[in-house]
Amino acid sequence: METTVIPFQGLRYNVEKVGNIADVIAPPYDVIKPEERIELEARHPANIIRLILSQPQGSDNDKDNQYTRAATLLNRWIANNTLTQDPTPRYYIYDQSFHAPDGKHYTRRALIALVKLQPFENKVILPHEQTHAGPKIDRLNLMRTCHANLSPIFLLYADPDGDIEHVMKDFTDENLPLIDCPESFGSTHQLWCLDNPESNCEIQNLFSSKPLLIADGHHRYETALAFRDEMADNGESNSPHGYDYMMVNLVRMESPGLAVLAIHRLLSNLTNDQINNAIAGIPEVFDVHEIDTPANLMAKLETYKGKSSAFGMYTPDKKYRLLIPSSSSAGQLDVTLVQDTIIKKLFKIDNIANHISYTAYADDAFAHVNDGTERVAILMNPTPVEQVLEVAMEGKTMPQKSTYFYPKMATGFVLNPLNR
Repeated sequence: METTVIPFQGLRYNVEKVGNIADVIAPPYDVIKPEERIELEARHPANIIRLILSQPQGSDNDKDNQYTRAATLLNRWIANNTLTQDPTPRYYIYDQSFHAPDGKHYTRRALIALVKLQPFENKVILPHEQTHAGPKIDRLNLMRTCHANLSPIFLLYADPDGDIEHVMKDFTDENLPLIDCPESFGSTHQLWCLDNPESNCEIQNLFSSKPLLIADGHHRYETALAFRDEMADNGESNSPHGYDYMMVNLVRMESPGLAVLAIHRLLSNLTNDQINNAIAGIPEVFDVHEIDTPANLMAKLETYKGKSSAFGMYTPDKKYRLLIPSSSSAGQLDVTLVQDTIIKKLFKIDNIANHISYTAYADDAFAHVNDGTERVAILMNPTPVEQVLEVAMEGKTMPQKSTYFYPKMATGFVLNPLNR
């Protein structure tokens, strides 16, 4: 089954109308806190937040609600040229430069394109996490009214020789970015329009045999599949740029600009017996090494990164432990070992939602234990991207919060109208 990745005529903000592009972009809808939403709404009357996170009102009904209001606003912005559509199909090259929590500086390059939707069983586009019904219903309602991809999802592709990035680099070396946005949401942002037909044909051909892995956006991808099927049932014809496609950010998984962070597990609401019994049971499953400081624990943990499984544990007795799995646990994914062996078996936690939270910052993990009683922190190394792809190719999924591709990509640089 062929992978179809094509250029498209994106909708983009008209800088002459909106002014500073930094005032109209936003983080992805699912990471925005209420106070951040209010600040973004106040930043500019055309901020993309008004589309991706339109708010319900007490008087809402079937014809006037948060979703219909977003669609009305989108159509108004198109009519008054706040948003304008590019005249010819093109790819968009999106660079984010940032400092990650690991202290390193990265520049991550993405290709914004349309990908033809495929059911997961075709193994063209691969999931690696399970989804939940609630977010899909919300995004489907928004898609039904707006008939647009308001933000791209994040996909990874394997390209050991970097052939696709070479084509992009040839273009960006010779052309200035159309958007050069100063620091916003922890990153600087640059955008180029790659409108060279020969280069675009080369890129499309290079993608044709590559499976694509969903890094972030599982819910929106499944929503797009459902909406495509819904429109087909309604007798809507699918043009080459219609409901059969969705907008994506494509990043090369071998790129040095790809920052994959660990997601540490924060255990809460534990009893003293749970903690003491877990600590007593650890030596049955792990070789335990006590470490003197949190910095030394993290340094020791990093020596196992990409090589073999190892975990850090910080407990209310103020002890730092390095846990090395015994041979009986060899070959299991780190996230699976933590969830099944440490959390469920040793701490006897069944309802994970009531006891587990997550952070990418080791300092936050240690503070979590220091700031309260009956808490434990489990420190982890990042899940290697190759391991994520291997699991996905086998048709399996990983536990929740297995990967953290840092940072989130900004929303608002390009939109994809589905019915234009």
